[in-house]
Amino acid sequence: MEKLTKDDLRKLQAIDAWYWAYSNKLNILGGEFALKGHTYQPNWLKEKCRSQSYKKGAQLGITSIHIIKSLHGMIYNNYPQGVLYLFPTRDDVTDFSKSRFQPLIQDNPEAIGRFVHDTDAANIKKIGKAMLYLRGAKSSQKIEGTKASSSQLKSIPVDKIIFDEMDEMEPSMIALAIERVSHSSIQEIIKISTPTIPLYGIDKDYNDSDQRIWVIKCHHCNTENCLELEFPDCLMELRDRVIRVCKKCKNEIFSEFGQWIPQYPNRSKDSVGWWISQLNSAYVEPGKILKMFLNPLENGTTLQEVYNSKLGLAYIAAENKLTRNDIYACCNQDVMSSTSHRATAMGVDVGNMLHIVIGYKKDEKRFKIVATARVSNFKDVHDLAKRHNTKIVVIDMEPETRKAREFKDSHSPDYKVFLCDYQERLKSARKRDEKEGNLTVRRTETLDMVHDAVTNQLIELPRRSPEIEQYALEMTNIAKVIEEDEITGSRSYKYRKLGDDHYFHATNYFLLACEDYIISMDTDLQTGYDYKQDEKLNEYCPFSYIK
Repeated sequence: MEKLTKDDLRKLQAIDAWYWAYSNKLNILGGEFALKGHTYQPNWLKEKCRSQSYKKGAQLGITSIHIIKSLHGMIYNNYPQGVLYLFPTRDDVTDFSKSRFQPLIQDNPEAIGRFVHDTDAANIKKIGKAMLYLRGAKSSQKIEGTKASSSQLKSIPVDKIIFDEMDEMEPSMIALAIERVSHSSIQEIIKISTPTIPLYGIDKDYNDSDQRIWVIKCHHCNTENCLELEFPDCLMELRDRVIRVCKKCKNEIFSEFGQWIPQYPNRSKDSVGWWISQLNSAYVEPGKILKMFLNPLENGTTLQEVYNSKLGLAYIAAENKLTRNDIYACCNQDVMSSTSHRATAMGVDVGNMLHIVIGYKKDEKRFKIVATARVSNFKDVHDLAKRHNTKIVVIDMEPETRKAREFKDSHSPDYKVFLCDYQERLKSARKRDEKEGNLTVRRTETLDMVHDAVTNQLIELPRRSPEIEQYALEMTNIAKVIEEDEITGSRSYKYRKLGDDHYFHATNYFLLACEDYIISMDTDLQTGYDYKQDEKLNEYCPFSYIK
Protein backbone atom coordinates (compact mmCIF):
# COMPACT_ATOMS: atom_id res chain seq x y z
CA MET A 1 0.00 0.00 0.00
CA GLU A 2 1.41 3.38 -1.02
CA LYS A 3 2.17 5.70 1.90
CA LEU A 4 0.05 8.86 2.05
CA THR A 5 1.88 12.16 1.66
CA LYS A 6 1.30 15.20 3.88
CA ASP A 7 -0.68 16.74 1.03
CA ASP A 8 -2.84 13.60 0.85
CA LEU A 9 -3.47 13.80 4.61
CA ARG A 10 -4.45 17.46 4.36
CA LYS A 11 -6.93 16.59 1.60
CA LEU A 12 -8.29 13.75 3.72
CA GLN A 13 -8.80 16.13 6.63
CA ALA A 14 -10.75 18.45 4.35
CA ILE A 15 -13.22 15.79 3.23
CA ASP A 16 -13.46 13.59 6.34
CA ALA A 17 -14.64 15.25 9.57
CA TRP A 18 -13.86 12.16 11.62
CA TYR A 19 -10.27 11.95 10.41
CA TRP A 20 -9.88 15.72 10.96
CA ALA A 21 -11.07 15.46 14.59
CA TYR A 22 -9.05 12.31 15.26
CA SER A 23 -5.77 13.44 13.66
CA ASN A 24 -5.93 16.83 15.38
CA LYS A 25 -6.60 15.11 18.71
CA LEU A 26 -9.36 17.58 19.50
CA ASN A 27 -9.80 18.35 23.17
CA ILE A 28 -13.49 17.87 23.98
CA LEU A 29 -14.74 18.53 27.50
CA GLY A 30 -11.27 17.98 28.90
CA GLY A 31 -10.66 14.71 27.06
CA GLU A 32 -9.01 13.81 23.78
CA PHE A 33 -11.26 12.83 20.89
CA ALA A 34 -10.86 9.07 20.54
CA LEU A 35 -12.53 6.01 19.09
CA LYS A 36 -12.46 4.03 22.35
CA GLY A 37 -15.85 4.13 24.02
CA HIS A 38 -17.37 5.89 21.00
CA THR A 39 -17.20 3.32 18.20
CA TYR A 40 -20.74 4.24 17.12
CA GLN A 41 -19.74 7.89 16.40
CA PRO A 42 -17.49 7.84 13.25
CA ASN A 43 -20.43 7.03 10.97
CA TRP A 44 -22.23 10.15 12.21
CA LEU A 45 -19.29 12.34 11.19
CA LYS A 46 -18.98 10.69 7.79
CA GLU A 47 -22.68 10.61 6.81
CA LYS A 48 -23.62 12.91 3.89
CA CYS A 49 -27.41 12.36 3.68
CA ARG A 50 -29.38 15.62 3.68
CA SER A 51 -32.00 14.38 6.14
CA GLN A 52 -30.83 12.72 9.36
CA SER A 53 -32.67 11.95 12.59
CA TYR A 54 -31.15 10.81 15.88
CA LYS A 55 -33.45 9.06 18.36
CA LYS A 56 -31.30 8.75 21.43
CA GLY A 57 -30.88 8.37 25.15
CA ALA A 58 -29.29 11.14 27.19
CA GLN A 59 -25.57 11.98 27.19
CA LEU A 60 -24.33 9.99 24.19
CA GLY A 61 -22.20 12.70 22.57
CA ILE A 62 -24.38 13.49 19.56
CA THR A 63 -24.44 17.23 20.26
CA SER A 64 -20.62 17.38 20.40
CA ILE A 65 -20.31 15.34 17.22
CA HIS A 66 -22.50 17.69 15.23
CA ILE A 67 -20.86 20.85 16.48
CA ILE A 68 -17.51 19.30 15.43
CA LYS A 69 -18.94 18.32 12.04
CA SER A 70 -20.39 21.81 11.56
CA LEU A 71 -17.13 23.55 12.51
CA HIS A 72 -15.21 21.28 10.14
CA GLY A 73 -17.68 22.05 7.35
CA MET A 74 -17.39 25.81 7.83
CA ILE A 75 -13.61 25.78 8.14
CA TYR A 76 -13.34 23.87 4.84
CA ASN A 77 -16.13 25.85 3.16
CA ASN A 78 -18.56 22.93 2.93
CA TYR A 79 -21.26 25.18 4.40
CA PRO A 80 -20.53 28.56 2.75
CA GLN A 81 -23.77 30.18 3.96
CA GLY A 82 -23.32 28.88 7.49
CA VAL A 83 -25.04 26.69 10.04
CA LEU A 84 -28.01 27.25 12.37
CA TYR A 85 -27.87 25.32 15.65
CA LEU A 86 -31.29 25.43 17.26
CA PHE A 87 -32.08 24.75 20.92
CA PRO A 88 -35.48 24.71 22.69
CA THR A 89 -34.91 28.01 24.59
CA ARG A 90 -32.52 30.96 24.73
CA ASP A 91 -31.28 29.77 28.12
CA ASP A 92 -30.19 26.53 26.45
CA VAL A 93 -28.22 28.62 23.94
CA THR A 94 -26.44 30.55 26.69
CA ASP A 95 -25.62 27.38 28.63
CA PHE A 96 -24.27 25.66 25.52
CA SER A 97 -22.19 28.64 24.43
CA LYS A 98 -20.54 28.98 27.85
CA SER A 99 -20.09 25.33 28.79
CA ARG A 100 -19.49 23.60 25.47
CA PHE A 101 -18.71 25.92 22.57
CA GLN A 102 -16.33 28.43 24.16
CA PRO A 103 -14.18 25.70 25.82
CA LEU A 104 -14.01 23.86 22.48
CA ILE A 105 -12.53 26.95 20.84
CA GLN A 106 -10.16 27.75 23.70
CA ASP A 107 -8.91 24.17 24.10
CA ASN A 108 -8.23 23.75 20.35
CA PRO A 109 -6.52 26.99 19.27
CA GLU A 110 -4.74 25.52 16.25
CA ALA A 111 -7.44 23.25 14.80
CA ILE A 112 -10.42 25.53 15.56
CA GLY A 113 -9.59 28.73 17.42
CA ARG A 114 -7.57 30.38 14.66
CA PHE A 115 -10.55 30.11 12.29
CA VAL A 116 -13.01 31.74 14.70
CA HIS A 117 -13.51 35.46 14.25
CA ASP A 118 -14.99 37.21 17.25
CA THR A 119 -18.40 38.84 17.12
CA ASP A 120 -20.25 41.00 19.61
CA ALA A 121 -22.79 38.30 20.48
CA ALA A 122 -22.19 34.96 22.18
CA ASN A 123 -24.75 33.32 19.91
CA ILE A 124 -23.16 34.35 16.59
CA LYS A 125 -19.70 33.27 15.49
CA LYS A 126 -17.88 33.66 12.20
CA ILE A 127 -16.05 30.44 11.37
CA GLY A 128 -13.81 30.89 8.35
CA LYS A 129 -16.04 32.70 5.88
CA ALA A 130 -19.31 31.27 7.20
CA MET A 131 -21.57 32.15 10.12
CA LEU A 132 -22.60 29.89 12.98
CA TYR A 133 -25.90 30.88 14.58
CA LEU A 134 -26.89 29.54 17.98
CA ARG A 135 -30.59 30.21 18.48
CA GLY A 136 -33.51 29.35 20.74
CA ALA A 137 -36.67 27.99 19.13
CA LYS A 138 -39.02 29.57 21.65
CA SER A 139 -41.50 31.69 19.69
CA SER A 140 -41.83 35.38 20.43
CA GLN A 141 -45.59 34.91 20.56
CA LYS A 142 -47.35 31.63 21.26
CA ILE A 143 -50.90 31.62 19.94
CA GLU A 144 -53.12 28.55 19.79
CA GLY A 145 -53.99 27.71 16.22
CA THR A 146 -51.76 30.25 14.44
CA LYS A 147 -48.29 30.32 13.00
CA ALA A 148 -45.86 31.41 15.70
CA SER A 149 -42.95 33.61 14.76
CA SER A 150 -39.54 34.50 16.05
CA SER A 151 -37.42 37.43 14.95
CA GLN A 152 -34.32 35.34 15.71
CA LEU A 153 -35.17 32.91 12.91
CA LYS A 154 -35.93 35.47 10.22
CA SER A 155 -33.49 36.45 7.48
CA ILE A 156 -30.87 33.82 8.35
CA PRO A 157 -29.74 32.01 5.17
CA VAL A 158 -27.90 28.79 6.04
CA ASP A 159 -26.88 25.48 4.47
CA LYS A 160 -27.45 23.31 7.54
CA ILE A 161 -29.81 23.27 10.52
CA ILE A 162 -29.37 21.19 13.65
CA PHE A 163 -32.42 20.78 15.88
CA ASP A 164 -31.11 19.80 19.32
CA GLU A 165 -33.83 18.24 21.53
CA MET A 166 -36.40 18.74 18.79
CA ASP A 167 -39.29 17.21 20.76
CA GLU A 168 -39.17 20.18 23.14
CA MET A 169 -39.72 22.65 20.28
CA GLU A 170 -42.97 23.96 18.89
CA PRO A 171 -43.79 22.33 15.53
CA SER A 172 -44.51 25.75 13.99
CA MET A 173 -41.02 26.95 14.92
CA ILE A 174 -39.44 23.86 13.36
CA ALA A 175 -41.28 24.57 10.10
CA LEU A 176 -40.20 28.23 10.25
CA ALA A 177 -36.56 27.29 10.82
CA ILE A 178 -36.49 24.82 7.91
CA GLU A 179 -37.30 27.74 5.58
CA ARG A 180 -33.79 29.08 6.35
CA VAL A 181 -32.25 26.52 3.95
CA SER A 182 -34.66 27.25 1.11
CA HIS A 183 -31.99 28.97 -1.00
CA SER A 184 -29.22 26.48 -0.30
CA SER A 185 -28.03 23.79 -2.66
CA ILE A 186 -26.96 21.72 0.36
CA GLN A 187 -30.07 21.85 2.61
CA GLU A 188 -28.83 19.54 5.35
CA ILE A 189 -31.34 18.97 8.16
CA ILE A 190 -30.22 17.23 11.37
CA LYS A 191 -32.83 16.35 14.00
CA ILE A 192 -31.65 15.20 17.42
CA SER A 193 -33.84 14.39 20.40
CA THR A 194 -34.62 12.20 23.31
CA PRO A 195 -38.00 10.77 22.19
CA THR A 196 -41.16 11.64 24.10
CA ILE A 197 -44.49 10.63 22.57
CA PRO A 198 -44.94 7.68 20.17
CA LEU A 199 -45.23 8.65 16.49
CA TYR A 200 -44.47 12.29 17.30
CA GLY A 201 -41.39 14.38 16.69
CA ILE A 202 -38.15 12.41 16.56
CA ASP A 203 -39.96 9.07 16.92
CA LYS A 204 -41.96 9.79 13.77
CA ASP A 205 -38.93 11.05 11.86
CA TYR A 206 -36.92 7.97 12.80
CA ASN A 207 -39.79 5.69 11.75
CA ASP A 208 -39.86 7.42 8.35
CA SER A 209 -36.09 6.94 7.88
CA ASP A 210 -33.99 3.88 7.05
CA GLN A 211 -34.01 3.08 10.81
CA ARG A 212 -30.39 2.26 11.59
CA ILE A 213 -29.68 0.19 14.69
CA TRP A 214 -26.39 -0.67 16.42
CA VAL A 215 -25.91 -4.39 15.83
CA ILE A 216 -23.39 -6.29 17.97
CA LYS A 217 -21.99 -9.58 16.70
CA CYS A 218 -21.47 -12.29 19.29
CA HIS A 219 -17.92 -13.67 19.10
CA HIS A 220 -19.10 -17.05 20.41
CA CYS A 221 -21.97 -17.93 18.06
CA ASN A 222 -21.91 -15.11 15.46
CA THR A 223 -25.48 -14.08 16.33
CA GLU A 224 -26.32 -10.43 15.66
CA ASN A 225 -27.83 -8.54 18.60
CA CYS A 226 -29.46 -5.15 19.03
CA LEU A 227 -29.66 -4.17 22.71
CA GLU A 228 -32.40 -1.61 22.10
CA LEU A 229 -34.68 -4.16 20.41
CA GLU A 230 -34.00 -6.94 22.92
CA PHE A 231 -34.15 -5.07 26.24
CA PRO A 232 -34.51 -6.27 29.02
CA ASP A 233 -33.62 -9.80 27.85
CA CYS A 234 -30.27 -8.48 26.59
CA LEU A 235 -29.12 -8.04 30.22
CA MET A 236 -28.18 -10.76 32.69
CA GLU A 237 -27.76 -10.32 36.44
CA LEU A 238 -24.68 -11.96 37.90
CA ARG A 239 -23.72 -12.05 41.57
CA ASP A 240 -21.75 -8.80 41.46
CA ARG A 241 -22.80 -7.08 38.22
CA VAL A 242 -25.11 -6.98 35.22
CA ILE A 243 -23.74 -7.84 31.77
CA ARG A 244 -24.93 -7.51 28.18
CA VAL A 245 -25.57 -10.94 26.70
CA CYS A 246 -26.23 -12.61 23.35
CA LYS A 247 -29.88 -13.44 22.80
CA LYS A 248 -28.95 -16.94 21.57
CA CYS A 249 -26.01 -18.30 23.59
CA LYS A 250 -26.22 -15.91 26.59
CA ASN A 251 -22.50 -15.20 26.52
CA GLU A 252 -21.34 -11.64 27.23
CA ILE A 253 -21.24 -9.24 24.28
CA PHE A 254 -19.52 -5.88 23.97
CA SER A 255 -20.88 -2.71 22.39
CA GLU A 256 -17.59 -1.70 20.77
CA PHE A 257 -17.93 -4.65 18.37
CA GLY A 258 -21.05 -3.28 16.77
CA GLN A 259 -21.93 -1.73 13.43
CA TRP A 260 -24.78 0.38 12.07
CA ILE A 261 -27.28 -1.60 9.99
CA PRO A 262 -30.36 0.01 8.37
CA GLN A 263 -33.60 -1.92 8.79
CA TYR A 264 -34.97 -0.26 5.63
CA PRO A 265 -31.93 0.31 3.34
CA ASN A 266 -34.13 1.34 0.40
CA ARG A 267 -34.87 4.61 2.29
CA SER A 268 -31.21 5.51 2.93
CA LYS A 269 -30.92 7.87 -0.02
CA ASP A 270 -33.69 10.14 1.27
CA SER A 271 -33.58 9.84 5.07
CA VAL A 272 -31.07 8.30 7.46
CA GLY A 273 -32.08 7.57 11.05
CA TRP A 274 -30.05 6.43 14.06
CA TRP A 275 -31.33 4.90 17.30
CA ILE A 276 -28.85 4.68 20.17
CA SER A 277 -29.51 4.30 23.90
CA GLN A 278 -27.52 4.26 27.13
CA LEU A 279 -27.46 0.47 26.84
CA ASN A 280 -24.54 1.04 24.46
CA SER A 281 -22.80 3.68 26.57
CA ALA A 282 -19.34 2.88 27.91
CA TYR A 283 -20.04 5.20 30.87
CA VAL A 284 -23.42 3.95 32.14
CA GLU A 285 -23.66 0.67 34.04
CA PRO A 286 -26.34 -1.55 32.46
CA GLY A 287 -27.29 -2.70 35.97
CA LYS A 288 -28.33 0.84 36.85
CA ILE A 289 -30.65 0.98 33.84
CA LEU A 290 -32.19 -2.38 34.75
CA LYS A 291 -32.81 -1.32 38.36
CA MET A 292 -34.48 1.91 37.27
CA PHE A 293 -36.65 0.02 34.78
CA LEU A 294 -37.80 -2.61 37.32
CA ASN A 295 -38.32 -0.17 40.22
CA PRO A 296 -38.49 3.41 38.91
CA LEU A 297 -40.02 4.97 42.05
CA GLU A 298 -37.50 3.34 44.37
CA ASN A 299 -34.72 4.75 42.20
CA GLY A 300 -36.06 8.30 42.11
CA THR A 301 -37.42 8.32 38.57
CA THR A 302 -40.46 7.43 36.48
CA LEU A 303 -41.04 4.71 33.91
CA GLN A 304 -41.45 7.36 31.24
CA GLU A 305 -38.07 8.88 32.12
CA VAL A 306 -36.42 5.45 31.89
CA TYR A 307 -37.97 4.80 28.48
CA ASN A 308 -37.12 8.26 27.14
CA SER A 309 -33.71 9.14 28.60
CA LYS A 310 -32.21 5.70 29.19
CA LEU A 311 -33.65 3.53 26.42
CA GLY A 312 -34.26 6.19 23.79
CA LEU A 313 -37.84 5.02 23.41
CA ALA A 314 -41.00 7.06 23.01
CA TYR A 315 -43.50 6.36 25.78
CA ILE A 316 -46.58 7.89 27.28
CA ALA A 317 -48.91 6.44 29.89
CA ALA A 318 -52.31 5.37 28.55
CA GLU A 319 -54.10 7.82 30.84
CA ASN A 320 -52.31 10.81 29.24
CA LYS A 321 -53.41 10.40 25.62
CA LEU A 322 -56.64 9.35 23.96
CA THR A 323 -56.68 6.64 21.31
CA ARG A 324 -59.02 6.32 18.36
CA ASN A 325 -60.58 3.31 20.01
CA ASP A 326 -61.44 5.54 22.98
CA ILE A 327 -63.33 7.81 20.58
CA TYR A 328 -65.06 5.03 18.65
CA ALA A 329 -66.23 3.44 21.92
CA CYS A 330 -68.36 6.56 22.43
CA CYS A 331 -70.15 6.20 19.08
CA ASN A 332 -73.78 5.07 18.95
CA GLN A 333 -75.91 4.18 15.93
CA ASP A 334 -77.42 7.65 15.39
CA VAL A 335 -76.62 9.45 12.15
CA MET A 336 -75.17 12.94 12.26
CA SER A 337 -78.02 15.42 12.82
CA SER A 338 -78.63 18.21 10.32
CA THR A 339 -81.21 20.00 12.52
CA SER A 340 -82.31 19.91 16.15
CA HIS A 341 -85.64 20.64 17.81
CA ARG A 342 -84.28 20.63 21.32
CA ALA A 343 -81.99 23.41 22.55
CA THR A 344 -78.29 22.77 21.98
CA ALA A 345 -74.92 24.13 23.00
CA MET A 346 -72.06 24.74 20.60
CA GLY A 347 -68.27 24.80 20.90
CA VAL A 348 -66.19 26.46 18.16
CA ASP A 349 -62.43 26.29 17.68
CA VAL A 350 -60.85 28.75 15.28
CA GLY A 351 -58.03 27.84 12.92
CA ASN A 352 -57.72 27.72 9.14
CA MET A 353 -61.19 26.17 9.39
CA LEU A 354 -63.83 26.67 12.07
CA HIS A 355 -64.33 23.36 13.93
CA ILE A 356 -67.78 22.96 15.47
CA VAL A 357 -69.22 20.55 18.05
CA ILE A 358 -72.98 20.68 18.76
CA GLY A 359 -74.96 18.77 21.37
CA TYR A 360 -76.63 18.85 24.75
CA LYS A 361 -76.32 17.58 28.28
CA LYS A 362 -78.32 14.42 28.96
CA ASP A 363 -78.08 14.44 32.75
CA GLU A 364 -75.72 15.59 35.46
CA LYS A 365 -72.73 13.72 34.00
CA ARG A 366 -73.49 12.66 30.44
CA PHE A 367 -73.39 14.60 27.17
CA LYS A 368 -74.67 13.88 23.69
CA ILE A 369 -72.97 15.31 20.61
CA VAL A 370 -75.40 15.39 17.68
CA ALA A 371 -73.17 17.00 15.06
CA THR A 372 -69.56 17.91 14.27
CA ALA A 373 -68.59 20.09 11.34
CA ARG A 374 -65.81 22.09 9.73
CA VAL A 375 -66.79 25.33 7.99
CA SER A 376 -64.85 28.17 6.40
CA ASN A 377 -66.55 31.28 7.81
CA PHE A 378 -68.61 32.61 10.70
CA LYS A 379 -71.74 32.90 8.55
CA ASP A 380 -71.76 29.11 8.29
CA VAL A 381 -71.40 28.91 12.08
CA HIS A 382 -74.51 31.06 12.47
CA ASP A 383 -76.47 28.95 9.98
CA LEU A 384 -75.60 25.78 11.91
CA ALA A 385 -76.54 27.43 15.19
CA LYS A 386 -79.97 28.39 13.85
CA ARG A 387 -80.63 24.94 12.35
CA HIS A 388 -79.68 23.24 15.60
CA ASN A 389 -81.63 25.57 17.88
CA THR A 390 -78.41 26.62 19.63
CA LYS A 391 -78.82 28.74 22.75
CA ILE A 392 -75.22 29.12 23.90
CA VAL A 393 -71.91 29.23 21.98
CA VAL A 394 -68.43 29.16 23.45
CA ILE A 395 -65.70 30.07 20.97
CA ASP A 396 -61.98 30.50 21.48
CA MET A 397 -60.84 34.08 21.81
CA GLU A 398 -57.63 33.63 19.82
CA PRO A 399 -56.36 33.89 17.20
CA GLU A 400 -59.22 35.77 15.46
CA THR A 401 -60.30 37.86 18.47
CA ARG A 402 -61.79 40.66 16.40
CA LYS A 403 -63.82 38.34 14.15
CA ALA A 404 -64.97 36.26 17.11
CA ARG A 405 -66.14 39.40 18.92
CA GLU A 406 -67.92 40.65 15.80
CA PHE A 407 -69.68 37.27 15.60
CA LYS A 408 -70.70 37.56 19.27
CA ASP A 409 -72.04 41.10 18.91
CA SER A 410 -73.90 40.48 15.64
CA HIS A 411 -75.78 37.40 16.89
CA SER A 412 -76.34 38.20 20.57
CA PRO A 413 -80.16 38.41 20.15
CA ASP A 414 -80.23 34.85 18.75
CA TYR A 415 -78.01 33.10 21.28
CA LYS A 416 -75.49 33.87 23.95
CA VAL A 417 -71.81 33.86 22.86
CA PHE A 418 -68.79 33.72 25.15
CA LEU A 419 -65.19 34.11 24.03
CA CYS A 420 -62.94 31.65 25.86
CA ASP A 421 -59.37 32.41 26.86
CA TYR A 422 -57.01 29.69 28.12
CA GLN A 423 -54.83 30.54 31.11
CA GLU A 424 -52.89 28.36 33.55
CA ARG A 425 -52.51 30.67 36.53
CA LEU A 426 -56.03 31.47 37.72
CA LYS A 427 -57.11 31.67 41.36
CA SER A 428 -60.43 30.09 40.45
CA ALA A 429 -61.10 27.39 37.88
CA ARG A 430 -63.46 29.67 35.91
CA LYS A 431 -63.70 33.42 35.53
CA ARG A 432 -66.45 34.92 33.42
CA ASP A 433 -67.41 38.44 32.49
CA GLU A 434 -71.10 38.48 31.59
CA LYS A 435 -70.97 42.08 30.35
CA GLU A 436 -68.08 41.59 27.96
CA GLY A 437 -68.95 37.99 27.15
CA ASN A 438 -65.54 36.65 28.15
CA LEU A 439 -64.79 33.31 29.77
CA THR A 440 -61.32 32.57 31.19
CA VAL A 441 -60.46 29.01 32.24
CA ARG A 442 -57.47 27.00 33.41
CA ARG A 443 -56.25 25.27 30.26
CA THR A 444 -54.96 21.97 31.67
CA GLU A 445 -57.87 21.53 34.04
CA THR A 446 -60.53 21.97 31.39
CA LEU A 447 -58.71 19.77 28.87
CA ASP A 448 -58.60 17.08 31.57
CA MET A 449 -62.38 17.35 31.59
CA VAL A 450 -62.52 16.37 27.90
CA HIS A 451 -60.12 13.46 28.39
CA ASP A 452 -62.04 12.10 31.39
CA ALA A 453 -65.41 12.45 29.68
CA VAL A 454 -64.21 10.38 26.71
CA THR A 455 -62.38 7.67 28.66
CA ASN A 456 -65.37 7.23 30.99
CA GLN A 457 -67.73 7.23 27.98
CA LEU A 458 -69.72 10.15 29.31
CA ILE A 459 -69.93 11.55 25.78
CA GLU A 460 -72.13 10.00 23.08
CA LEU A 461 -71.11 10.51 19.49
CA PRO A 462 -72.93 9.82 16.20
CA ARG A 463 -72.08 6.64 14.32
CA ARG A 464 -68.74 6.38 12.53
CA SER A 465 -68.53 8.43 9.34
CA PRO A 466 -65.79 10.31 7.47
CA GLU A 467 -66.31 13.35 9.72
CA ILE A 468 -66.20 11.25 12.88
CA GLU A 469 -63.00 9.68 11.57
CA GLN A 470 -61.55 13.19 11.30
CA TYR A 471 -62.89 13.98 14.76
CA ALA A 472 -61.17 10.89 16.19
CA LEU A 473 -57.88 11.84 14.53
CA GLU A 474 -57.88 15.34 16.00
CA MET A 475 -58.99 14.13 19.43
CA THR A 476 -55.83 11.98 19.58
CA ASN A 477 -53.44 14.72 18.44
CA ILE A 478 -52.85 16.05 21.93
CA ALA A 479 -51.15 14.51 24.97
CA LYS A 480 -50.48 15.40 28.60
CA VAL A 481 -46.78 15.57 29.39
CA ILE A 482 -44.63 16.86 32.24
CA GLU A 483 -43.00 20.19 31.44
CA GLU A 484 -40.56 22.28 33.43
CA ASP A 485 -41.21 25.97 34.03
CA GLU A 486 -38.33 27.97 32.53
CA ILE A 487 -38.40 30.53 35.37
CA THR A 488 -39.20 28.56 38.52
CA GLY A 489 -37.93 25.12 37.49
CA SER A 490 -41.14 23.54 38.79
CA ARG A 491 -42.55 20.58 36.88
CA SER A 492 -46.23 20.20 36.04
CA TYR A 493 -48.49 18.46 33.54
CA LYS A 494 -49.45 20.36 30.41
CA TYR A 495 -51.15 19.33 27.17
CA ARG A 496 -48.89 19.34 24.12
CA LYS A 497 -50.21 19.62 20.60
CA LEU A 498 -49.08 16.73 18.36
CA GLY A 499 -50.89 17.77 15.20
CA ASP A 500 -54.26 19.27 14.28
CA ASP A 501 -56.24 19.11 17.55
CA HIS A 502 -59.06 21.56 16.80
CA TYR A 503 -61.88 19.12 17.54
CA PHE A 504 -60.40 18.45 21.00
CA HIS A 505 -60.66 22.15 21.84
CA ALA A 506 -64.07 22.50 20.18
CA THR A 507 -65.28 19.65 22.41
CA ASN A 508 -63.83 21.45 25.41
CA TYR A 509 -65.73 24.62 24.52
CA PHE A 510 -68.89 22.58 24.05
CA LEU A 511 -68.55 21.05 27.52
CA LEU A 512 -67.89 24.49 29.01
CA ALA A 513 -71.04 25.80 27.36
CA CYS A 514 -73.07 22.94 28.82
CA GLU A 515 -71.47 23.30 32.25
CA ASP A 516 -71.84 26.98 32.97
CA TYR A 517 -74.93 28.26 31.22
CA ILE A 518 -77.79 25.75 31.57
CA ILE A 519 -80.72 24.93 33.82
CA SER A 520 -82.59 21.67 34.24
CA MET A 521 -85.95 21.54 32.52
CA ASP A 522 -88.05 19.54 30.07
CA THR A 523 -89.56 22.46 28.16
CA ASP A 524 -87.68 25.11 26.23
CA LEU A 525 -88.46 28.45 27.86
CA GLN A 526 -88.27 30.34 24.60
CA THR A 527 -90.10 28.03 22.20
CA GLY A 528 -92.38 26.17 24.59
CA TYR A 529 -91.38 22.93 22.91
CA ASP A 530 -92.19 19.97 25.14
CA TYR A 531 -89.49 17.34 24.62
CA LYS A 532 -91.43 14.66 26.52
CA GLN A 533 -94.00 14.69 23.73
CA ASP A 534 -91.38 13.87 21.12
CA GLU A 535 -90.80 10.11 21.05
CA LYS A 536 -87.73 10.46 18.86
CA LEU A 537 -86.07 12.84 21.29
CA ASN A 538 -87.43 11.41 24.53
CA GLU A 539 -84.33 12.06 26.62
CA TYR A 540 -83.75 14.34 29.57
CA CYS A 541 -82.63 17.75 28.33
CA PRO A 542 -81.36 19.79 31.24
CA PHE A 543 -80.77 23.20 29.75
CA SER A 544 -81.95 26.29 28.00
CA TYR A 545 -80.40 29.70 27.67
CA ILE A 546 -80.76 31.82 30.81
CA LYS A 547 -81.46 35.46 30.06
